Amino acid sequence: MIKALIFDMDGTLVDSEIIHYEAWKETLVNHGVSHFPFEEFIFYVGASNEKLARDYIKSETLDIVTDNLVREKQIIYLEMISGIKLLHGVEATIRKYVGNYRLAVASSSDCVELEKILETVGMRSSFEQVIGGDLVSRKKPDPEIYLKTASLLNLAPQECVAFEDSESGLAAAKDAGMFVVAVPNRLSRHQDFSRSDLIIDSIDQVDALTLSSFSAAAT
Repeated sequence: MIKALIFDMDGTLVDSEIIHYEAWKETLVNHGVSHFPFEEFIFYVGASNEKLARDYIKSETLDIVTDNLVREKQIIYLEMISGIKLLHGVEATIRKYVGNYRLAVASSSDCVELEKILETVGMRSSFEQVIGGDLVSRKKPDPEIYLKTASLLNLAPQECVAFEDSESGLAAAKDAGMFVVAVPNRLSRHQDFSRSDLIIDSIDQVDALTLSSFSAAAT
């Protein structure tokens, strides 16, 4: 039986990718990287900050370690969070299922970012667990974050449905043994979502019948 709904954050609950891009662009400019087109950033949608930092440190021979570059970007990003908005259908979906299912967030972003976003959009109290990438040793596509979230909820992975907008997030949740609803957005729709249990255009398209079908499959 499905007991919990677990949501990715960036690109799934909130329209934050452009803000991540602007924060990275400013950070790289501060280190002399003048060319960081949006088309290159799209390649990193669903990937960790650490991967982008490592790639640019290597390609641009930047004199800084990965953790420090990521930290600089985070400081800039946190200042921009006030401009983040919920994606279409998210508020109605969360309001509909809070109290009926246990809700959690599992994202590669650090907890400080996730907490600030949820407070900004007024939805922190809706989520029982908020698990960030800084609480695991291996980020998506590794399943560790989803296994940890299920463990903290004291549930089996097959009792959980994950909502993801990226191929790496999909892989993490599926490899953890969860059902996955893919919600591709304009930046990730070119990725491969063939492993998902359902692909939808908007998060509010998931209804009780769909969740019941997952429950039946889990028994």
